[in-house]
Amino acid sequence: MKSILYSALLLLPALAQAQTQNYVLQGTINGPTDATQAFLLYPINQKMRVDSVPVSNGHFEFRGILPEPVRANISFGHHGTPYNQSRDGRREFFYLETGTVAVTTPDSATKTTVRGTPLNDEHARLSARLKPLEDQYDALKKVIDAQPEAIRRSPAFAPQQAKLAAIETAQEKVQTDYVKAHPDAHYSLFVLFGLLQNTSNVARYASLYQGLSANVRNTLRGQRIAEQIKRLMTVAVGTMAPDFTQNTPDNVPVTLSSLRGKYVLIDFWASWCGPCRAENPNVMKAYNAFKGNGFTILGVSLDNQKTRDAWVRAIKTDGLTWTQVSDLKSWDNAAARAYDVTAIPQNFLLDPQGKIVAINLRGDALHSTLSKLLNKAN
Repeated sequence: MKSILYSALLLLPALAQAQTQNYVLQGTINGPTDATQAFLLYPINQKMRVDSVPVSNGHFEFRGILPEPVRANISFGHHGTPYNQSRDGRREFFYLETGTVAVTTPDSATKTTVRGTPLNDEHARLSARLKPLEDQYDALKKVIDAQPEAIRRSPAFAPQQAKLAAIETAQEKVQTDYVKAHPDAHYSLFVLFGLLQNTSNVARYASLYQGLSANVRNTLRGQRIAEQIKRLMTVAVGTMAPDFTQNTPDNVPVTLSSLRGKYVLIDFWASWCGPCRAENPNVMKAYNAFKGNGFTILGVSLDNQKTRDAWVRAIKTDGLTWTQVSDLKSWDNAAARAYDVTAIPQNFLLDPQGKIVAINLRGDALHSTLSKLLNKAN
C-alpha cells in the first residue's frame, strides 16, 4: 500500500495517551468502472496522508493501524492517474476506527454508502436527521443563485435570504442538540469540530464542549479541540485582530495595522485552492463596489516557494488588484496560524480600529455586510 503525506493544520500535537485503532476498509464498485486505484485520505500525526491500493474487478481493501479514530474519504484513479488528478468530485466522509468498514459506490464517481463500526453508524443517524434540511437548503440555494445579482441583493429578496439563514440555524440546532444528548459519544467531538469551523460564536461552543464527559474531553481529539477553542477565542468577533507583517510578490513588507482607518477584509486563499479561485470573482466585486468607501482587502496566500510563480499568475489571472502577501510557508503561514485557519477560503472583516467584526463572509453575505457597515459608518 503506497502512501503520500500532505501537510495540514487539522491536528495539533498529541496531548493524551493514544488508543490503537486497527481498521479494515473493504470497498466495492458495483457498476462498470475504469478505476485502477483507490485513494484513502485521512489525517495522522499532523499530516494528511493518502494511501493507495489497486482496484481489481471492482474490489479493493485497506488495512492499517491508527493512534485514534479519524475522518476519511475515498477517491479513485483511472487508468493510472495519481491522487491529485482524480476526477471524483464528490467524496463522502466516513470514519476509520477499530473494526471493518464496508464502502460501496455505484461507479466510483458518485455517492458512497458506508456500513460498519459505531462512529459510522452514529454518522448515518445524524446525517439522516440533517438530510431534509440539506435538501431544503440546496433547493432554495438553487433558486436564489438563478436570480440576477441585482435581484439577489435587493431588499425585496431579503425574505429568501432570511429563509436560507433559518435553515442554517436549524441545521446547527440539530447538531448542537446531538452533542448535548450524547456527552459520552466520541462522535460528538467530530460534530463539535465541524461546528467550530468558521464560527463567530466560539463561546457557545466552548460551553458545549464543557458539557461533554471527562472521558471524551480527555481523548486525543478532545484535548486538541480544547486547545482549538482557546485559539479561536483570541480571534473571535469582538477581539482585536492579531497584527502581522508579510511580503508582497515584489518583496515589499506590509503590516496589517498599517491599514487602520478602513474596514479591512483579511482574505486567506491559495493559487491551488479551487474553492478560493471560485470565490475570487465575488471578492473582486465587493472590492470594486466598496473600495472608495473606506474598505480594502489584504490577501494572504497559503502558497509556498514551489508554487510562488503560480501564486503570482493567479493574482494576475483572477484580476486581484488589492494588496497580496505571503510568507510562502503553505499551511505553516504565520498569519494563518495566528488566526487558526484550518481550511480555505476563509476571511476576517476588521473595523477601522482593527477589531474583528465578522468571519467567513462569502457570496451575498459579504456584500450585504459591507453595505450595512459602510452605510452606517457614513
